[in-house]
Amino acid sequence: MLELRLDVEDLARIHVVSTLGVAFETHFAWARLGEQQRDGLAEWRRTTRHRMRRTSTAHSAMEPSLSLLETLTSPAPRDGDAFHATAVEPFWDRILRALKAERDACGRAMLAGGMEHVLNSLHQAIHWAAPVLRIANSQSPRTADLAGRGMTIVPSLFAPQPFLIDAHMGWHGLPILVYNITPDPESAAAMWQGQEGESALRDLLGRTRADVLATLQKARSTGEIADRLQISSPSASKHITVLRRAGFVTTERRQNSSVHTLTPLGEAILG
Repeated sequence: MLELRLDVEDLARIHVVSTLGVAFETHFAWARLGEQQRDGLAEWRRTTRHRMRRTSTAHSAMEPSLSLLETLTSPAPRDGDAFHATAVEPFWDRILRALKAERDACGRAMLAGGMEHVLNSLHQAIHWAAPVLRIANSQSPRTADLAGRGMTIVPSLFAPQPFLIDAHMGWHGLPILVYNITPDPESAAAMWQGQEGESALRDLLGRTRADVLATLQKARSTGEIADRLQISSPSASKHITVLRRAGFVTTERRQNSSVHTLTPLGEAILG
């Protein structure tokens, strides 16, 4: 049992954010991938395992590129992070919407009953009874005093349990309380849906060309696309040329690189 002592100043200095970034979620997604239970991540696991089997990347290279503490100062994964590109990036917009919705729910709870109501509604393993916030998790039992600094509270889709990031873990910034959210079956279906649409797009464009199009939800150079999809640069260039002629992609020169982005038509076809 982790116990946090919060005084009035701490309560006034608590703030809730929607996410610590995509690299943070990717870090925890790796461990959750190996689980077998039927929960809100089951369809995500199935889809991700299928995508990993299709790649030629060595399994070891598929691990997240950043440690937990590194994700706190570098919220974006390193270029070439194959696991992120396979397991998290395709779903990030939906994941981010769910995390923002959770933050907004905390805001409504704050208006309805104050910070005490928020703290008691975060997670079944978190309980507030002034002046102590108790967190039932697998961290070493201890008592910590926030000493008037307050803390950041953040939801996570892939974190396995609520936990505290503070100096005890090597983090010397403002303490961070992370708590996991579990989507209900209906929300999970909406989050991971789209596989039929992706299949139809691949039937229309071809698997690799559809993957190139999906990768361009963020502007990328030819080399970046090749690295993420584990194809050669000439092959990536050929697919981009076809997509550009179809009106799905636009290309501009930036210094010594060609940078590609989706056109409105390309965004529309991805849905």
